[in-house]
Amino acid sequence: MRHRVDHRKLGRTRSHRKAMLANMVTSLFDKERIQTTDAKAKEARRQAERLITRAKKGYTAYQEHQSLKEAGKDVESKQMQAEALAHWRVASRVVRNRAVLKKLFDKIAPLYMERDGGYTRILRVATRQGDNAKTVLLELVGTEITREPARKKKKKAEAEETEKTKAKEKEKKTAKTKKAKKAEEKVEAEEAEKEAKVAKEDTESPEAEEAETKEASEEDK
Repeated sequence: MRHRVDHRKLGRTRSHRKAMLANMVTSLFDKERIQTTDAKAKEARRQAERLITRAKKGYTAYQEHQSLKEAGKDVESKQMQAEALAHWRVASRVVRNRAVLKKLFDKIAPLYMERDGGYTRILRVATRQGDNAKTVLLELVGTEITREPARKKKKKAEAEETEKTKAKEKEKKTAKTKKAKKAEEKVEAEEAEKEAKVAKEDTESPEAEEAETKEASEEDK
């Protein structure tokens, strides 16, 4: 019986598990949707939702700091600034990427200010070939990326790729036809030049001059 056991060990040591979950949470905040196994997703979801709650507290503290500063209350504004900074530093222990941490406090936290928990969801996908593990999608709720299902996005991306390939093929065909036309025009021009040269040579030949003199003499007679 697993009494008083708070977390899944995931077949890893403490340091490895901590680093793995931190990386998963960071990529979740960055991409807003990740694919992983069911057990890992459930552990990463706990950590992600706690961080979002902390980011919400830090965001509200920073907003209060700004309003108090504008009102001229320096002591209270410094206290709220210190509170916001404390939330930022605690979150930075897990999310080491500064750009992703800024996104968490500036974009993700304001999105869930009216939502009390349930910031993520898990969608079952399939079983993985090889070890038959259950794979799932762990995603944030209500963002611009996750409002549209992943399958529709894949279909759209595939359709765009096919359109791009068709456009490239058309461009290649038109380029080939243009090259062929240019080659035909060159050949026709060369043939015309050859015919003109042959005609000049025929007119300048002695036989042609003798025939012209004969015709002139006969006309005189």
